[in-house]
Amino acid sequence: MSTGSDLSAHQADVDRHESLRARLPEAVNARLAELGCPLDERTQIQVLSRGLSNQNYHLTNADNQLVLRVNSQASSQISARDHEVANWRMAEQQGIAPELVYVSPDNRFYLSRFIDTEEDWSRLMTANPAHPLQDECVTRPGAEVLLLDLLKGLGHLPLPENPISVTEQWLRYYRQLAQIAESLDTGGMPASYLEPWHKRWLALKAHQGRVEAVLEQLNACELAPQYSHRDLNPHNLLVSQGKLWCIDYEYACSSHPLVDLASVLATHRLSTEQRHRLILGYLNEHPKLNDKALAAIPCAMALYWYFAACWALLMASQGEGLLKPTVQSTVQQTVPLHQVQGESDASLPHSVSDYLQCFDDFMVLIA
Repeated sequence: MSTGSDLSAHQADVDRHESLRARLPEAVNARLAELGCPLDERTQIQVLSRGLSNQNYHLTNADNQLVLRVNSQASSQISARDHEVANWRMAEQQGIAPELVYVSPDNRFYLSRFIDTEEDWSRLMTANPAHPLQDECVTRPGAEVLLLDLLKGLGHLPLPENPISVTEQWLRYYRQLAQIAESLDTGGMPASYLEPWHKRWLALKAHQGRVEAVLEQLNACELAPQYSHRDLNPHNLLVSQGKLWCIDYEYACSSHPLVDLASVLATHRLSTEQRHRLILGYLNEHPKLNDKALAAIPCAMALYWYFAACWALLMASQGEGLLKPTVQSTVQQTVPLHQVQGESDASLPHSVSDYLQCFDDFMVLIA
């Protein structure tokens, strides 16, 4: 006999299926059916998203397992989806990324093969400043070996067709944020968010001189760019078949060789000895870095958090319909964006206040 809780759970599943089906274009629903995961009662749906930008769902029907990703409009404004797809496929060909089986014409929806993981790599997630404290605790023995193999594998991939130097990335973020800040005086943002957003923008501007010094030191150790994922935090890594796989290529490009190492060091819980082994193994005879690279690693880690802070402010400006359509249009004319929206981005998984809190957390790591 079914209990009330059983019936409630069943109704919740039905509602989840119907809600997701209603959000998807017919072409996506048809492709899901062709791949053996139609959105009906036979397919189980599990929310996977742990990130801050997009939404991911694990779909299971008998032996068929897929991951559906729904890209937020806000993140699509600061990442070129065509490049993301191309760079994902490049990594897929080298066995570093899961198979991407479908991309909707508007790049809003992706379907990829689900990878069964051997362990939860996200348990290594942490937030390290540029100069981490001594730590003798080994959370995951051998983590540095798997990370080094992944970093070397990514570094050996062909150069992506979207080069973005660290200096260019900073200028892109800064110009976008400056244009948004200018719009505040014209009533582009509700009063309840104006002061907290503007306060954080001024705090970031105060660091401009330090950022320029960081960029100078990084540019001094680079001999050539390489394939860069740019966000190798533990939530974007999967352990399967004895190796690490990468997901989430929306920021991948051709960039500085220290970018990926910095993102690993900034976000992974490693012992001091593990960090040292990883750094030395990565820098040893690296063909695109000179002997100044070791001293520049703290700068690379600081820049990772600066970029994260910029991203948080941009995401905060896109949520809950903060910017009026006229302001969005002005920003697009000043800095190329990939999609303009004047309405609230309902696809964002977090609130404006959440993104502002992220900014504060990131800036603490820099300070």
